[in-house]
Amino acid sequence: MSDSDNDILEKFLHVMPLLGSMFSGDIGVAVTDLEKYLLYKPGRNLDLKISSGAPIKTGTAVHRCMNENRRVIVRGDKATFGLPYIATAVPIHNASGKVIGGSVIIESVEQQDLLKEMAAKLSDNTSLLASTSEEISAQTQEVSAVSRAMSVAAAESQGRLQETDQVIGLIKAVAGQTNMLGLNAAIEAARVGEQGRGFGVVAEEIRKLAASTGESIKKIESTLQTIRDDSRKNYEQSRHIDEVMLQIAKAITQVA
Repeated sequence: MSDSDNDILEKFLHVMPLLGSMFSGDIGVAVTDLEKYLLYKPGRNLDLKISSGAPIKTGTAVHRCMNENRRVIVRGDKATFGLPYIATAVPIHNASGKVIGGSVIIESVEQQDLLKEMAAKLSDNTSLLASTSEEISAQTQEVSAVSRAMSVAAAESQGRLQETDQVIGLIKAVAGQTNMLGLNAAIEAARVGEQGRGFGVVAEEIRKLAASTGESIKKIESTLQTIRDDSRKNYEQSRHIDEVMLQIAKAITQVA
């Protein structure tokens, strides 16, 4: 190896320790020539126990980067240096472009494993969220269908109440005619005197019946009005619930 090649390696020996100290993580650095380690500086907690002058092991990141003349990233297991690690190695070239050594940054696998574990948990939680969202969406659509059925039933109830109004109107007309009939009968009974006394009693009962029917009709109308108001409110609420459920189902489907 020429003096100029040694000068280049010497500069790496000065720079690499400074480069390692710039990282916030647990970083170690190393510099090699073509055969052995010239420098190894361990991280705070990561120490591969590489001594200066130790031969380069086949298959390591620095060995591959020099042989393949390219940047190489390797995740090493315990079999190589006794600890798992991640090594990023690049070849060192001289002025003519010839590979004369290698520089390595060595990182702990703890952060990578933690990120992998977090990613796995996130994936599981996301899958669970999607599954739950799909289930909620299906249930929401079912509730929406029930709400639509309630809306239809409320609308039909409104129609039946209108038919009831027609029947009540007919009964009121009959009651009115009955009252007039009783009044006319009473007048005729009074006009004929003693002979119409029995007929007058009947006429009075007819009028009482008409009056009683009128009071019953008022109560029925009041009850029907309450039913009508409640039915209308139920119809409006069912329509509102239907609209809200459809919006919820759409939103949950987008989330899923």
